[in-house]
Amino acid sequence: MCRAGRGRAARDLPGLFGAADLAMRLGVLVLALGALALGAVRAGDSARARIGQFAILRILGAGRPELRRILLGEAMLSGGVAGVVGVLVGTLLSAALAGPLSDVLGLPITVMDALPGPAWATAALLLPAAGLAAGTLFGSREALRRDPCLTARAHS
Repeated sequence: MCRAGRGRAARDLPGLFGAADLAMRLGVLVLALGALALGAVRAGDSARARIGQFAILRILGAGRPELRRILLGEAMLSGGVAGVVGVLVGTLLSAALAGPLSDVLGLPITVMDALPGPAWATAALLLPAAGLAAGTLFGSREALRRDPCLTARAHS
């Protein structure tokens, strides 16, 4: 038996295995960038759309740190739900496609082989919340910086 191939990781093998590992690593990076960008845009839009509500809360005595905590709490909750839904849908879809892909490719793919790895699961769970939190911090800076009295008058 040839011992040269023992102990090598799949990513070190030539051809399809090395390409699949590279694609997985690039996929995690694309997932990370996409989640951060989408979260930042959506949270910033949400903070700007609710500027009138923030102005009223500030007039009633709520400070910027308190409003920022409220926004971050909402972002983390929304991002956590999105992450859990994404992991569940991705895992179920991957498990459901294991059999058909095994037949098409002619390779034995079990359900356990099709499940996402820890990097994928962690990225899908954490990155939506991180993106929404980043967008909340950047989007709320502009919204909370404005004079609350002028803002409330403009939105009434």
